[in-house]
This record gives sequence, C-alpha cells and structure tokens, in this order.
Amino acid sequence: MESESNARYLKNIFIGMEVIIEIPKIHQTLSGKVLDFVDDQVTHNANGIEVIIDGNYSGNVKKIIKNYELISENELRLKIKNHEKKNFELKSSFKYDIDVSNHTGNPTSAEYLKRKIIEECASFMNSDGGIICMGVDDEKNILGLQNDYELQTDYDPKKDPSQFQDNLKNEIKQGLINYLDEPVVLDLYETEIITLDGKDVCCIFVDKSPIPIFVKMKINYRLDNRDKRDTIWKCWIRADNGILAIPFDKFMTLWKNRD
Repeated sequence: MESESNARYLKNIFIGMEVIIEIPKIHQTLSGKVLDFVDDQVTHNANGIEVIIDGNYSGNVKKIIKNYELISENELRLKIKNHEKKNFELKSSFKYDIDVSNHTGNPTSAEYLKRKIIEECASFMNSDGGIICMGVDDEKNILGLQNDYELQTDYDPKKDPSQFQDNLKNEIKQGLINYLDEPVVLDLYETEIITLDGKDVCCIFVDKSPIPIFVKMKINYRLDNRDKRDTIWKCWIRADNGILAIPFDKFMTLWKNRD
C-alpha cells in the first residue's frame, strides 16, 4: 500500500489527527488517532511517517483521514489585507478569463492563466516558499471561484460543491505535473479551500524545493522552411515585488548561493 505524499512528511502529521497506518511485516492497516511518533527526528519517510495510534499500534502513515487547518480565516484575511508580495500572491481565478468573458458575454477558459499559477508555484519552490490565494483580485476584492467551477466539464449545480473543489484541486495537481515535470513537486504543496463572505477561495501552500524547479513549455517555430517543436525551460524566482523570470546561468548561480 503506497503512502500518500503528504503522509511522508513529519510536518504534516500531528498528535490527535486521524490517520490510516500500515503495520510493518504483516501489512495490516488500521485507523486511529496519532498518540505519538516512533521517531520525531525523521522528517521524511518514503513509506509514511511512523506513528503510534490508539491501542498502542505502531506503523507507517498511509493516509491522513482528518486533515488539519492550514490557515485560519482570520489569518487569511490579514494576509489579503497586507498582501505581502514576497511570500503571498493573489490571483483572481485559476483559469477563468474575466476580461474576455465580460467582453464576449461567454464564460471563457484561458490556459495561460493556469500556467501563471504554476509559474507562481515554481517561483516559491525556487525561493523560500509561500502562499497563492486564488479567488481574490489585486484590489483585495473577494471574487470566489464559482466561475472556475462552472468551467469544469462535468459541472452541474445540483452536485455537491465538494466535487467542484476536488476537481479544482486535481486540475492544480495536473498542472504541476504537466508544466514542472518533477515528481518532487507533488510533495512540495498542499491546497485548502476556505470560505470568505460566502465564497470559495483556494490557497496553495508551497514549500521550498531541495532541487531547482523549471517551468517546461512546448513551443512551435519554423526553421529552414520546416515546422519544429521544442521544449524550453523557464527559470522563475521571487523578488520583493513578486515573481521574476531570470536567465538560466544567473538562476543557477543564485541557486548555488541559496541558503
């Protein structure tokens, strides 16, 4: 039984949270609340962090059943109010193009908006981590994500809203896979949907990466009267006023000198 990525990191496991563990050797799974850690000095375990649960059973965490609150509503409102660009970024939507939709009168999706979210994630991974808050514009207006939900292929207003939230989280995950193409990135982020003023916003919590992260993009061009297709790697970091693209050589120099 493979452990979920968030169960592999000590920072994600807390005393009292509900988890599913697998007992070594006999491969039996049990659920219960975490009572203690087998070794709280091990910050990462590919098989899942080892814990002790109710009944004094010990094993590797395979799944977190009841997660913890990554950020409170009050904390998020304060971050929106202050809007510190170095480690906190506001985005109006995930892929809903507000300008085009308002101009045409038709809800419109834009891949470049989705890519910008992934570029923001990469910039945080290449720096000191941070939070991307989607559903709030630069003027700090809470817009929500309903328009993004309605762009989902299986959207139905009669469905449980949690399905729209799960679909969005899966789209974010797929975007990271498509554009960053590094397995480690799936261990460097978490998402949480928070309701503000009756509207959903989504926060992506991004950790600092142990390896350089590049945004990989396919480009089409013509050379010698022939159509060509290639991949380019773009380097993104965080600056005081937000995201910054820099040349590869400069990026690698900064990376080698990063704390």
